Amino acid sequence: MGLARKIDNNIEPLRRISNRALSPLLDLAIRLYMAYTFFVSGKSKLDTYLNDDWESTVFLFEEVHPVPFIPADAAAIAGTAGEVILPILLALGLFGRFAAAGLLIMTAVIQFGVPADYGLMNTVHYLWMLLLAVPLIKGPGPISLDYLVLKFIRK
Repeated sequence: MGLARKIDNNIEPLRRISNRALSPLLDLAIRLYMAYTFFVSGKSKLDTYLNDDWESTVFLFEEVHPVPFIPADAAAIAGTAGEVILPILLALGLFGRFAAAGLLIMTAVIQFGVPADYGLMNTVHYLWMLLLAVPLIKGPGPISLDYLVLKFIRK
């Protein structure tokens, strides 16, 4: 028993460092990585709109990756808005769980809802879903606007 307690006492400072500094940094890194991944895609779709080439984005939702049960025009607007707005919220950690849930649903639709013969199934989507589950389940962490807002509200 004495040896176990001695080992535990020696490891405790590492646990404190991990809980106070490393875990919040990992939460932030996950949020920023996933936000960047989706924002780049959304920005390219937004750029097509700004360059008067929105039809190419609608074409993607008609022919390349149609979303089941949603007309291509509506899917293009919703997909673009989701890929632009949700990553910003996720990166800031503002409504972090909501943003993670939205991006997780988008990823799941791409992976499981789009017919397999369209070739969009990709094992990296499982990694994305796992990473997005972290802020969805744990929240965005202490380096987030959600954390600051809750701290202010609970004063």
